[in-house]
Amino acid sequence: MSIQQERRTPDSENHSDSNSKTIDWPKVTKPPTVGIIGGGQLAQMLYQSAISLGIEAHLFASPTDEAAPKYFRDITRASSESWTPPEIYHFAQKCDAVTFDHELVSPNIVRELEKRGCLMLPTASTLELSANKANQRQRLTQLGYSLPPYQICNTLSEITSFGARYGWPIVIKPSTGGYDGRGVYMVDGETDAASIFNSLSSHLPFVVEPKLQLDAEGSVLAVRSTTGECLTYPMVKTLQVEGMCREVTSPGDFPQEIAAEARRVAGKLAEELEVIGILAVEFFVIDGKLMVNELAPRPHNSGHITIEANVTSQFENHLRAVLGLPLGSTDLRVPAAAMVNLISNSNSQNLLPLLPAALSVKGASLHLYSKSSRKNRKIGHVTVTAGSVEEALEAAHQTVDHLSGLEILEG
Repeated sequence: MSIQQERRTPDSENHSDSNSKTIDWPKVTKPPTVGIIGGGQLAQMLYQSAISLGIEAHLFASPTDEAAPKYFRDITRASSESWTPPEIYHFAQKCDAVTFDHELVSPNIVRELEKRGCLMLPTASTLELSANKANQRQRLTQLGYSLPPYQICNTLSEITSFGARYGWPIVIKPSTGGYDGRGVYMVDGETDAASIFNSLSSHLPFVVEPKLQLDAEGSVLAVRSTTGECLTYPMVKTLQVEGMCREVTSPGDFPQEIAAEARRVAGKLAEELEVIGILAVEFFVIDGKLMVNELAPRPHNSGHITIEANVTSQFENHLRAVLGLPLGSTDLRVPAAAMVNLISNSNSQNLLPLLPAALSVKGASLHLYSKSSRKNRKIGHVTVTAGSVEEALEAAHQTVDHLSGLEILEG
């Protein structure tokens, strides 16, 4: 059986404890309720899939969350940005299963809710690993995966010694707090290193890496259900700019053996770490060799392309997984696709007058996140399907240019 067709099924001897509480579908008489913690664009797109599946969705949002709260019917607003355990528990006990818009949730709170009988997916142990880059790297090393060179640093002297050994610049990643393009710092020398260390010392330890010369970057999504079923999506190619994903192309133009190995690794990681739902595995390709970079146990920016490009989107499969439903096919349903993020170029960007020009591009699908414009903020994405990756990418950039008003500025 080829890797593209591989469908892992439950093994009774290796069945995860996290799978012990599942929805008994033959006895279901009303739509189950999925709770989503966090009100960003991932929650917004999860809700769109929940509507298609006939699933009730409740949202737990921070006071400042903008995207998803505009659309959900049932919303619980936290009293402050610092969520309290009683607030989350009150929310979670009303839901059949709870999942997350992001992984910046205290694993200790999630673990306590699990003890109180709430079905939290991914579990506290998965969140604990994913939300701490230092723990993640150490665990991946223990499991024997190929990783870029790195050092876990707790002192400034350790960082400067690393820079002297590998050469400047180096990359510093605080172990916690990084998300969506934040938390990756390119450091040119000891002075910059001292500044980063002093300003972010509350997020120690740091993962420190040399600046690497990459052949390419890519991603594979694995999705694993409470039933133990596990599938992987075809490998996509990603382009990162200043730590933020800017574009994704599918299929990625990787050698067949690299793409197959990436899918094998992603599926194996989902099983070894007992992940429930989507697990995004980011890869580096260096000197023709595949290396694991980072993990994210949630729907992921590199998977937005699956809405148009694949038989089942990452969002629908994430919901199927946490509810114990059969997973949908991850196969591509188009020859090629490209996704380009829409990054705000000002603090007062009005997209509405630009929609007609953007939607006139053949094959373009537009996803706006209902977030206020702020310079360098991700406010949407565009996906184009076409006969080739090159054609799709060109059209996607054209669509984003329309939305950015570039043709007006140039005229």
